[in-house]
Amino acid sequence: MAESTVDLAGFALATGPLLTRWVFQGREAAMQAACAAVGCTVPDMLGVAQAEGATALRLGPYEVLFLLEPAAAQGVAEAWASALSGLAHSLVEVTARQAALSVGGPRAAEVLGCLSPLDFAPASFAPGTATRTLLDKADGMIWRQAEDRFHLEVWTSFLPYVTAMLKSAAHDTRF
Repeated sequence: MAESTVDLAGFALATGPLLTRWVFQGREAAMQAACAAVGCTVPDMLGVAQAEGATALRLGPYEVLFLLEPAAAQGVAEAWASALSGLAHSLVEVTARQAALSVGGPRAAEVLGCLSPLDFAPASFAPGTATRTLLDKADGMIWRQAEDRFHLEVWTSFLPYVTAMLKSAAHDTRF
């Protein structure tokens, strides 16, 4: 993203934090071991669990996306190798594939609603919910962190497009 921050009348868009990203797939026992290795519980379906510097987002029945801050990422591969030894699973680092955007402000849900078919009413998509979705024509993941704050994960190749579409929607809906 050319600019690190955009603020348009109640809508803020910024480059997200630098994180290490891992996609885990496996059955319940392996999922429990993977989450325990980073210090968090297994999240409910489409839910989020957090520990010191580690976030686990459950995107499917057998899938968790781990977002790790730099300090939490140190030694995590070794911790997972030990915890998951003998358990069938897949664990792939996807840090280079994805990038984060932070979206916030009183109009954040309205603007995201221009790009995604999700219902962003708090009763339907409450804080602590995460899911995959389309952001206009690009694949993405949205995690609602608070009523007016969202974390988006998009593939780096789609980042300029999603950023431009968010800016356009924010501009078009501000009147």
